[in-house]
This record gives sequence, structure tokens and C-alpha cells, in this order.
Amino acid sequence: MQMNVVPSWGQNTKPMTKYREWFAAVNRAIVSEMAVQKKTQKQLADDLGINVVTLNRKLKDPGLFSVGQLGEICEQLSIDLRNPRTYGTSAD
Repeated sequence: MQMNVVPSWGQNTKPMTKYREWFAAVNRAIVSEMAVQKKTQKQLADDLGINVVTLNRKLKDPGLFSVGQLGEICEQLSIDLRNPRTYGTSAD
């Protein structure tokens, strides 16, 4: 007998689409470049003109960023949105 398991909040049970894979790659690139450049979430939030809590929430779900915000972040951190550098999965 197969049981239906209800995932806990925040878990994704759907297979990743190319779109979701791209967002995950961009998110890893943002978090990794922030670490490499020693840029804090507070500094990045101030640069974007948003609250640090809002930035943290958007980093956890990068689909919440506006296109303009993603572009601004990636310009500041020198991340190519067309081909985000692969950093692996440990930067999540």
C-alpha cells in the first residue's frame, strides 16, 4: 500500500524545471558571491533600498525578486544572469 506523504512547509516535491534550476543557480551564485566579496545581507539590502528581512526572504525564494532587483544584485556582484557560475549546492 502506497502512502501519500505531505511535505513539510518549504519542501519542493516537484521535479525542477529549467526555470527553477536557473533560479536555484542564480540564488547559489548570489549567496556565494556575497561570501566571496564579504558583502553582508544588510549591505546588499541597503543598496537595493529594501529591508534586510525582505532580502533574506527573497534569498530563500529567489522567485520573489523583481527582474530589476535580480539585475541590480547581479550587476553589483558581477554575476552573469544568462550563465550563472556553478557553485554547487552547499551555498544554499
